[in-house]
Amino acid sequence: MLATKAGDEPRAGIGDSAREVVNNVLALRKAVTALTSTPCVTVDDINGLQAALMVETEQHDLAGKLREVQNWVGGNAYGPHGAEYVPPAPELVGPLMEDLAAFISEDQPLPLVQAALVHAQFETIHPYTDGNGRTGRALIHTVLARQGLAVGHVLPISMSLLAHAREYIAGLEAYRYNGSADSAAAMDGTEAWIRVFLAATRDAVAEARRFTDELGQMRDLWQARLANYRESCGLRPHPRKGAAVVRLMEQLPGVPVLTARAAGSLLKTSFVSASKALEELAGAGIVQVKDAERGTRAFLASDVLDLINGAERRLTYTKWSFPDLGVESADRP
Repeated sequence: MLATKAGDEPRAGIGDSAREVVNNVLALRKAVTALTSTPCVTVDDINGLQAALMVETEQHDLAGKLREVQNWVGGNAYGPHGAEYVPPAPELVGPLMEDLAAFISEDQPLPLVQAALVHAQFETIHPYTDGNGRTGRALIHTVLARQGLAVGHVLPISMSLLAHAREYIAGLEAYRYNGSADSAAAMDGTEAWIRVFLAATRDAVAEARRFTDELGQMRDLWQARLANYRESCGLRPHPRKGAAVVRLMEQLPGVPVLTARAAGSLLKTSFVSASKALEELAGAGIVQVKDAERGTRAFLASDVLDLINGAERRLTYTKWSFPDLGVESADRP
C-alpha cells in the first residue's frame, strides 16, 4: 500500500476504526450523490470529498486543502532521498487538479478506462498531505457512478488493487512515464496501468456477485434471529416497515462498524432511537458490542466483517501475471 510522508495509516483503537469506516462510507455516498449529480466536478468538490474522509483524523486540520509543501511516497519522514516516488511541486498541484476535475466531468465512452486514468493521475499528483490513497479510491466510484455504472453499489475494485499491491504499484510506476504524452513510453505505460486496473475490475465484479449471494443468505439469518429475539421479549416477531431497527439492519453490510451517534447520522434519526435499534440488534446477536475510547461503545456486525475478510483472502490469492511489469503469477504467495 502506498504511504505518504505524512502517513495514510488508520489510527489504532476500535473507536478510531468505527469513525474511519463511517467516514469512508459517508464520503463514498457523497461521491455517488453530490458529485454524481453535479454537471461539472470542481476541485472544491474533490477537496470536500477528501475532507469528509479525513474527519477526526490526526490530519483533520489540513483536510480539504491542497498541499503547499512537497511530499513523497516511501523513503523516510526527513527528506525525499530514497523515496519511491516524488510527486509534482506544490505550485503545480492546483493547475493539475483543475485539469483532472475537468476530465472527471467529461462523458467518456469507456468509463472503466476513464476511472483508471482518473485514479492513476490523482495518485500521481498526490495533492494532499494525507488521505491521498483513500480519496483516490473514492474517485474510482465517483467516475463509475457519474457514468451510470454501479449506482448505489460500490465495486471492491480498490480492495482488489490493494490485495495485489506489487502489481498495483508497478502499474502506477509504468503510468508515470517521462516524456511527451504521445510518446511510445507514454502509451505503453498507460496501457500497462489500464490492464492492471481492468484485472482488478474483473476480480471485483466476480467477488461482488459472490458477496451478494452470501449477503442474501446472511440477511435471511438475521431476519430469523431478530424475529426469535423479539418473540422472546414479548414483541411481535417482525417490526413495522420503516422502523429504525429495520433500516439499520439494511445499512449494516455497508457500515459493519457503528456507534450510536454514527447510526443516528446514517438513519437521520435521534440518538435515542438509534441506540435502541442497536441494542435490539445486539440482543438478537446480529451485532456485537465492543468498548471504545472515551466511554463510547462500538457495534460490530461480525458476520459482515467475516464476509469481507473472506473476500480479501480470495482476492489476494487470485493470480495475476504481468511479465512486462516484472510481476509474474509465480511470484504470488
